[in-house]
Amino acid sequence: MKSKAKDLTDEELHQIVEKAKAKDNRALGRLCEHFYSKIYRFIYYRVNSIEDAEDLTSEVCLRVVKSLPEQKGLFYAWIFRIASNMITDYYRRRAVRSNVTSTGDLIEEMVDEKRTTGELLEQQELRQAIKHLTEEQQQVIVLKFIEGYDTDEVADLVGKSAGAVRAIQFRALTVLRNMYVRKDGKS
Repeated sequence: MKSKAKDLTDEELHQIVEKAKAKDNRALGRLCEHFYSKIYRFIYYRVNSIEDAEDLTSEVCLRVVKSLPEQKGLFYAWIFRIASNMITDYYRRRAVRSNVTSTGDLIEEMVDEKRTTGELLEQQELRQAIKHLTEEQQQVIVLKFIEGYDTDEVADLVGKSAGAVRAIQFRALTVLRNMYVRKDGKS
């Protein structure tokens, strides 16, 4: 099975992880580089700002470095669990937070990503809609449709069966569809 990020095989990823556990700084750097963008996107779609996503992604990398010697099981499942826990902690610390994204965030995204205004607005709308889902639904939708993992890989990442993931996905997509139907004023 190929890992989704940068096409490393599971064996190649395992070798890099083992070298990083043995305090090989080059392997550790490659490992962080390998997962950074995936973790960033996973977090970005679930928090309110680019800065928060960047900060949380950096914190995930720090936690990975600190706790790598104790890591067991599938590495990619472990790292996404760390990211998921960081998101939970983020919202616990902030309790209730505004869902409004600042104009500065939109401008920064335009400069960084060179996207059209329509694409940016669609992305912001999607981010806001995803926040209405349960934590579990958010994880499944982001991993499946934004990160591109298949159902079996999502199941491994969230620690559920493939059938449970399909059920969570179905419920989440139903909620999102109903939100968009109500927004468009259609019945």
